[in-house]
Amino acid sequence: MAPIVVPSAGRADGRVALVIGNSSYPGDGYLPNAAQDARDVSAALRRIGFDVHDGYDLTRIEMLRLTADVTAKLSEGDVALFYFSGHGVQIGAENFVIPVDAHGATADEMKASSVSLQAILKEMELRADTNIIILDACRNNPFTAEAKGRSLGSAARGLAKVDAGIGSYIAFSTQPGNVALDGAGRNSPFTSALLRHITSANDDLHELMRKVRGDVVRDTGGAQVPWENSSLIERVYLSAAPPASAVQAPPATVPPPPVQTAPATRSGEFTHMVSGLDPNGDYFLALRNGTTSGAQRIAKMSEGTRLVVLGAQGSWLNVRTETGLTGWAHSNWITALQPRAAGANQCDALWYQRNAFFARHGYCFRSARGQAAFPNANCNPGLTAANVPLSPAERAEIAQIKALETSLGCS
Repeated sequence: MAPIVVPSAGRADGRVALVIGNSSYPGDGYLPNAAQDARDVSAALRRIGFDVHDGYDLTRIEMLRLTADVTAKLSEGDVALFYFSGHGVQIGAENFVIPVDAHGATADEMKASSVSLQAILKEMELRADTNIIILDACRNNPFTAEAKGRSLGSAARGLAKVDAGIGSYIAFSTQPGNVALDGAGRNSPFTSALLRHITSANDDLHELMRKVRGDVVRDTGGAQVPWENSSLIERVYLSAAPPASAVQAPPATVPPPPVQTAPATRSGEFTHMVSGLDPNGDYFLALRNGTTSGAQRIAKMSEGTRLVVLGAQGSWLNVRTETGLTGWAHSNWITALQPRAAGANQCDALWYQRNAFFARHGYCFRSARGQAAFPNANCNPGLTAANVPLSPAERAEIAQIKALETSLGCS
């Protein structure tokens, strides 16, 4: 299988990086190296051809806005990378990255003032085929105890394991449940090792991180062991093209099926959309080059993707996407709908995040949009929006999401 090559020359098309470094936490939470770590990683990624969008010492609203702006730029076929340096917390089975204005000593208060790592990964996976998350964020909780590390451990020590979807890769600066070091030099031990190897043209991502792990174990005397979770199928090279020996050409007798493309479609032509995907499953509809589930996947289409239907064969529809790709998709998850406003991706993500709170408490959605996103099979008909039993932390989270929706002009 041919590797995914992320070339270093010239263009940054298809290679997008979101980099955030937070140092200026209040009081004992201050991290001398975190923002500098992120600046150095941003510079390294730019040198190898990534389109880098970075931010430093960000508040929660600033982190959400930057994340929404960057994920909205992603599309099928892209390689997306998220690097975060700063405090992180595990609450239950979920991980959160911490803005500089986070506050609170309880789990609910911390969740309401932080940013969900899993939510960021999900947004990346909905849009890009290859997703890389690198976290130097396992430092202890300055809000509940005196500590000098990078894991907010109010609910549990270190960060929790995160399962990566197909095409995703997650690297932690230390193993789950352990604490990473901020470092006494210019960079943390993990980021120092990452910077030594990230520009290597000969190492794929797994080999690169193996070398990083070896350096960190050596430099910390075994106190810190970087950990990774990968569902990558193909080799991914962050820098230049891999050695010729690493590229396996497909058999000459089996050429890859062609991908049909079409000119961009005018917004008024869209008559259908992807709808009804299971939010607890893969949460995408495959666009394929044939009318069977075994046909080659051309792209992943997220909830709300607008389509033009060109024809049908049995239960399969021949469709053209917003980006001009043409292929086949199963009709079970395609519905006729009026065209949506352009640029709605960011607003859709926030709308889903906000209404997921109501769905978890059994609210029955009455609109077509709500029922498509949150099936009412197990809802409680007696609940109204006003009496859904939301916790104070959940209400605070919803209020913050609404504020961001307002700032983005969402309708």
